[in-house]
Amino acid sequence: MKLNYKEYKNKVKGCFLGKNIGGTLGAPFECYRGVYDIDFFMQDVSSPVPNDDLDLQLVWLSAIEHEGKNVDSRVLAEYWENYVSAVISEYGTGKNNFAMGIMPPLSGYMRNENRESNGAWIRTEIWACLCAGNPALAATYAYYDACVDHSGEGIYSAVFIAAAESAAFFETDTNELINIGLSYIPEDCATRGAVELVRNCFESGDGLQTARKKLLAAYPSSFGEIGGEWQGTELVAACEKCPAQQKDKSIPAATHGYDAPAHVGIVLIGWLWGGGDFGKSICLATNCGEDTDCTAGTLGALLGIIRGESGLPQKWKKGCSEKIATCTLRHDLLLNAPATVSDLCERVVKQFPVVSSGACEFTERGFEITPNKSLRYSQTEFYPYQQEDCLKIISEQKDTARFNFRPYTVKVKFNDTLAYIREGEQKELTVTVSNNLYLPQYVTVRAFGLPEEWKITGKERCLGLEHWHGSKTEHTKSYTLSFVPESVCSGKYTLTLEITANGRGERNYVPLTFIAE
Repeated sequence: MKLNYKEYKNKVKGCFLGKNIGGTLGAPFECYRGVYDIDFFMQDVSSPVPNDDLDLQLVWLSAIEHEGKNVDSRVLAEYWENYVSAVISEYGTGKNNFAMGIMPPLSGYMRNENRESNGAWIRTEIWACLCAGNPALAATYAYYDACVDHSGEGIYSAVFIAAAESAAFFETDTNELINIGLSYIPEDCATRGAVELVRNCFESGDGLQTARKKLLAAYPSSFGEIGGEWQGTELVAACEKCPAQQKDKSIPAATHGYDAPAHVGIVLIGWLWGGGDFGKSICLATNCGEDTDCTAGTLGALLGIIRGESGLPQKWKKGCSEKIATCTLRHDLLLNAPATVSDLCERVVKQFPVVSSGACEFTERGFEITPNKSLRYSQTEFYPYQQEDCLKIISEQKDTARFNFRPYTVKVKFNDTLAYIREGEQKELTVTVSNNLYLPQYVTVRAFGLPEEWKITGKERCLGLEHWHGSKTEHTKSYTLSFVPESVCSGKYTLTLEITANGRGERNYVPLTFIAE
């Protein structure tokens, strides 16, 4: 099965229109706990409603347009630092860490109490559209994106949603799409647990509100605790469809910032109990409360991919502005943010052959897209930069920084204290260099920048990297680099790795920041 240009463009437009519609529907109820019975917009929607869920993807679009498909977590973090003006919650912590020189994925983990909240899975549509029919590639980019300011469930939720959305360009069966998304995340993660809990509730015949209570009891969300129980606002007054709420004592208090599993579960509630009906589904997601613009927006995008723009109800399309209003971005000519959803979609479609060239066959009327042979996770597929499968990359999401260069990929695995150092305590790093060329190489790695009195082991190494063909292990080499901080008198130190390949003129540098505790 192939997807032609017209069909693909229709689905991309459906994706971002659905995102805009769902996000606008849920916006008035964001951060409140409640159970509602809304069936359409409850606020004035004659003007566009700004939404960070869409804002942040405009930054990623600019990164792709200027850097091409070779974006990774470090490139995305640079664009994040330059263009995301929001400094709240995980957004600000990720920015602050990166500005300090702490690279992803550590930037998303360290000092970040919101690392498992909702800021990453809400911005996955750009990767799904650019990797239509290739969930593994979408999952890889979603990881590079999410680890800038998230970790743990904040990443797993993004990978799950991105994979399911990418597959939805070719697969329409709800259960199969759920299984595809689950195949890319660990079996023991809470995001999987929340998804399976909701699906089990649906299959056993539980009502929607029963499923909601079971979900929030098993995976409490702190998002509804931010604004407390819904009492109405100036934007939308309490009324019959959204009455003032009483505290539900059966829902336990949540750990602050641990929100992603519950909210992915709410997306599933709207999806399953909505039965594929676009309007009903996004209303049901909103009617569960919590982070409503995110749950309804993501579900709207997913159903928009399945149905395409032409399959979305006119009632909903006409009821929401196509104009894009932003609230978290710094604008300039490089960002060049699109003014409308249509403009956004035109630009996304143009980048598909750049990102997914291997799946793209040009025709007289544009191009055709061929999906992966298997939409579920497969160990036999290879992805950008490295000959490694995406699930292995995702599994390194806490302590391993990756630096992708044309001839090789350099990975630095930190020990238990991550970027922190303590006087007199040995700091140990594992440096791995993987050959990205179909040529043998000798690569020299030299460490410098730390005080001379600090004893460094593994200061310089020469690594022989074999051709990928004919070598199962010798194309990747690792060694241990360690040092003992002595006379620590500064709060921050930087160790730089200089990497050179024999016979090649280029030099590449890996900066590693360490914070004195």
